[in-house]
Amino acid sequence: MMFNETLLMLIYTANLLSTPHNRNQKREDRQVFTTTSTTQQSADLDESIFEYDDEWYMWRCYQPFGCFYIGTPWSGGSRPVSTFPTKPDSINPLFMLYTRDRVDDPHELVIDRISTIRDSPLRRNENLYFIIHGYLDNGNKTWVLRMMNELLLRENCNVVVINWIGGAGPPYTQAVANTRLVGAMTGRLASQLIQKGKMQASRLHCIGHSLGAHTCGYVGHNLRVQYGYKLGRITGLDPAEPHFSNTSPLVRLDPSDADFVTAIHTDCSPFISGGLGISQPVAHIDFFPNGGRNQPGCNEGVFNSITLEKGSFFRGIKRFLGCNHIRSYEYFIESINTVCPFLSVPCTSWERFQNGSCFDCVEQHCPRFGFNAQPGNHHASVYLMTGRDKPFCKAHYRVTINVSKTNESLNYGGEVGMFVIRVIGPNGKMTERLSLSEHSKYYEPGTRHTAVIPGDVVGKVEAVEITWDYQTSMFNPLTWRLLHKPKAYIDSLTIKSLEFQNEITVCPASSKTLVANEPQILKVENCRYISDLNFVST
Repeated sequence: MMFNETLLMLIYTANLLSTPHNRNQKREDRQVFTTTSTTQQSADLDESIFEYDDEWYMWRCYQPFGCFYIGTPWSGGSRPVSTFPTKPDSINPLFMLYTRDRVDDPHELVIDRISTIRDSPLRRNENLYFIIHGYLDNGNKTWVLRMMNELLLRENCNVVVINWIGGAGPPYTQAVANTRLVGAMTGRLASQLIQKGKMQASRLHCIGHSLGAHTCGYVGHNLRVQYGYKLGRITGLDPAEPHFSNTSPLVRLDPSDADFVTAIHTDCSPFISGGLGISQPVAHIDFFPNGGRNQPGCNEGVFNSITLEKGSFFRGIKRFLGCNHIRSYEYFIESINTVCPFLSVPCTSWERFQNGSCFDCVEQHCPRFGFNAQPGNHHASVYLMTGRDKPFCKAHYRVTINVSKTNESLNYGGEVGMFVIRVIGPNGKMTERLSLSEHSKYYEPGTRHTAVIPGDVVGKVEAVEITWDYQTSMFNPLTWRLLHKPKAYIDSLTIKSLEFQNEITVCPASSKTLVANEPQILKVENCRYISDLNFVST
């Protein structure tokens, strides 16, 4: 991923260098102030610059959308460059209303032109979803239209796609500033949908990706502060990290921006190493699929990405560079109409979730991931695992293997390899092959090993097929087994399904020996005399 990291840093550095610092704008802003403040014609009010104490040059007002300050907290250590939004008519966001009857012919809503609301196909007693794209994106992208279609498939609702391509281009720092104005403009439209369109604020749900996630935050903030309404819900899809991490809640997405705020973090590695998403919790429920970084299937090379984009080189490169980042909306889109449980688990860390320390949905609430999340009296960071390909939703299995401590096992000694299982449910339904570890590891007699792994949903667990996967190499004499086949010895395996909350212990049929690459079925009835006293957890 060195190419990814280097290119991202070059792009970001170029953006910083191409954007003037706000203090360099002081002279220019003063000239604008002098001109507009001496002409009181109503036509000038939309772009007026007003004086605020001794920091007049730190303010710019675009009526009727409000005034924008670029001092603290909008500038500082996390924002080395702070600038004003560009003019509303330069950004010129489009608000396109889709309904089931207008999927191919959306209706344009225009701020302050109430007739576009009154004469629209707006379904006033149904939910309304705003979709806001991020940096270098636009409202006509395939993923935006896929999300719109999935929402309309699920329910007879309203979907407003906000296309702010006029403000989402480089430099990045200017796009960051423009999100504030787009949020204020969308907040004003939302207030008019409530007042004139008779929509309920609680039925408004803003879904934003990257910079669009923070834009949703500004929508909610403006709707509450300027118009007195509380937005129903916000979903932040991998909220952007540069210029938002470690900033004031006023600057970034925050739980106060709506009645219910969720965020999906998929690319929250440090920016210096290529991460584009924010790592800090910003919502009532913060989902961290696969720990929030290194999404499965995102390390398979640029040519695979080009293939997924049907041979398009440029789209393939973009997918390759931003694979983790775009996984957030791919996961969310799947969650809208899935029948898969898509459960997540509250935990203090990804590592604790991986080792099975957090795996209980009886004593604690386990939220459904994505669209189907429900509000509760809690703030939580929650974790889940996904597959590498569509469908991404998987079941979670906590597997504990007890390596035998019989004389035969002790005489043979420890061995290096991997345990691979297939979970068996009702009617013989089986998962794919599931490795208990990413790489071969050493298994010593008398030890216990626990891991949480994702796999297909098969229902309640009834049995387990297990294989001792041993890989030899002609270049490594330590892996050679000339006189016998490699073996592993286990007493028992305990497996628990998170989704079905059933747990069973299964054992080998007679011999505790697993010969390399020869599958064996472990069953409950094979377990007769098992003692857990002689095992050491690793």
